[in-house]
Amino acid sequence: MESKIQYNNEALELCEEFMDIGYMAENFEATTPSGELVEIKRSNPERTMTLLLSFPNYQEFEKEIAKIDEFMSHIQIDIHCYILFASQEDCTIGKLKKFEILFDSQDEFGPIYGAKLENGSLANKLTKSLFLIGKDGAIFFLELPSDLSQELDLERLQVELNKAYVTYTGVGCH
Repeated sequence: MESKIQYNNEALELCEEFMDIGYMAENFEATTPSGELVEIKRSNPERTMTLLLSFPNYQEFEKEIAKIDEFMSHIQIDIHCYILFASQEDCTIGKLKKFEILFDSQDEFGPIYGAKLENGSLANKLTKSLFLIGKDGAIFFLELPSDLSQELDLERLQVELNKAYVTYTGVGCH
């Protein structure tokens, strides 16, 4: 996994730890906009998938966030969708259609998932990332663009959502 990130001609680096496809996702705590501390678990009782997105801030990525939220609002399967920012200062948005907004107030998501920027003007912010966690709690697909000005690939996400949905049947080995 590439740890060098670029944004507006500035070289940035991610923390050294990261999650990869096939790894079991980790539980983490985050804060809701109302200040409630919640635990996001790698799997849930409904055995639905989870989509985790992160961005350095809302303001600079507003159009892309709206586009992803609109895209996910048309997905017909149950999926838990969260968008994370390092702190409330990074997000001034009200409500999204599909995503719940969370803040990495406990500094767990960024370091555990390898989505924390370590230097430059975005130090201690979260990078742009997408983690699709399958029904079994393992990371099925991830995207961490090396250039933050690149939009996340929604066509690829659609393909991976379809694959993840049919891959795990809940009956053990098959």
